[in-house]
Amino acid sequence: MARILVVEDENLVAMQVTWMVEDGGHSVLGPELSVDSTRELLGRQKIDLALLDVHLCGETVFPVAKMLDGLRIPYIFITGQPPSLLPAEYRNRPLVTKPCQPQELLSAVQLVLRDQARNQTRGTTADRASAASNPPPDAMKA
Repeated sequence: MARILVVEDENLVAMQVTWMVEDGGHSVLGPELSVDSTRELLGRQKIDLALLDVHLCGETVFPVAKMLDGLRIPYIFITGQPPSLLPAEYRNRPLVTKPCQPQELLSAVQLVLRDQARNQTRGTTADRASAASNPPPDAMKA
C-alpha cells in the first residue's frame, strides 16, 4: 500500500481522486490545497507518490514539483490542460487529464510506483556492486 499525497484545490475533484486512490488500495494524505500547505506536509510526512493539480488557487504547483524532484519522490500531474501548455521541463512527466477516470488514474499510479520501485532496486544493486568493487580503505589493511 503506497502513501499518496493528493494536491487539489477543488473539493469535489479532491474527494473523487481520494476515493479512486483508496479504492485502488492505497493510503491518501491530504488533500492539500496550496503550495505552502503541501511544503509543510512534505516536511513532516513520508510519501511514495504525489498527484498534483497544476493550478491551485491562483498559483501553480511547479514549486512543489521541484521540491519532489529534489526528494526523488515521483508525481503525476492532474490537469485539464494539454501537456504542451506545461513548462518544457515538465512536459514528459506523467499526466492524467481531468475529468479523470478511475482506471486511467490507477493505471498511471501503478506504472509510476512500479518504475520507482525498479529505480530504487537498481540504485541499491549499483550501490552494492560499487561497495564490493571498492572496499573501504580499512578493509584492505586486514
